[in-house]
Amino acid sequence: MTQDPRRPLHRLTPLRDDPAAAWLSAPQRVRVAMSGWFGWAMYFLFLQLVLWGQVVVMAQTMGFVPFRVPGIVTAMIGIGLIWPARRMVMRRRSAKTAELVRDSTPSLAVPIDDLGDLQAQQDGAVVSVVGWIRAGLQLTQPVNSEPCVGLAVACQQRYPGVLETLNDFELVDEANQTVPVQVAGARMLGAPNVNLSNASERMMVIASLDLPVGAVVTGWDAFVLCDGDPVMVVGFKQTTLDPTQASLRGPAARPSVGSLAPKPLLIFPIAAERRGQAPAMFKLS
Repeated sequence: MTQDPRRPLHRLTPLRDDPAAAWLSAPQRVRVAMSGWFGWAMYFLFLQLVLWGQVVVMAQTMGFVPFRVPGIVTAMIGIGLIWPARRMVMRRRSAKTAELVRDSTPSLAVPIDDLGDLQAQQDGAVVSVVGWIRAGLQLTQPVNSEPCVGLAVACQQRYPGVLETLNDFELVDEANQTVPVQVAGARMLGAPNVNLSNASERMMVIASLDLPVGAVVTGWDAFVLCDGDPVMVVGFKQTTLDPTQASLRGPAARPSVGSLAPKPLLIFPIAAERRGQAPAMFKLS
């Protein structure tokens, strides 16, 4: 099938290389590392229980214990489970990273309650803005029969990861002021809110994602963003040219929010009432 043009954010990120970790402080990085160490400690404790469980059974049934046998069996079990255990540790570290980023990053940013105040911030300043998504471009395939701006779904290509695909959008506040959100390099941090339960629709959605070679979707739960969804965006204030507001002197300069390497733009869902969808300008991506 003909693949869609690339969206500004279209990335399969292994959990071990989560770009959101760039927002962590040194103590937070230690906490993430400790969560991984705890996972490995639980794995080796499990192997110890397997070993001593065999010893107890043999002692009760045979009256003696050939320690070599339970040692070999435990080693084989450990080798067989090493990759699942490693994936478990990666998921644990990633979940801890996401939790710490969600809890701490908004406090590092200048809160912008009135989008008109964004102009006063210097380029490169860390800001947090809240509002409702207004999409121009949407994904070509609906999710649960509803057009969407982007989605994040668990994938695996040798290592566990997440496939994120998202179009640029505008954020609208209560006064109907707008700010463009440049999503290139961004990270979508939200709990799954949609289950791809319809088999035929699921096949079409996955086919439209243009997955990298060897990558497979590992779950049907996805985090989906649609027109009218309330979100918080944490990123860097930038001044960009807006071709939709051209004048005789050329495109007008306009404040926007985006990523600034190595820290990605962060997009969080928030608990607020969803706005009705506005008609999309285009449905091509």
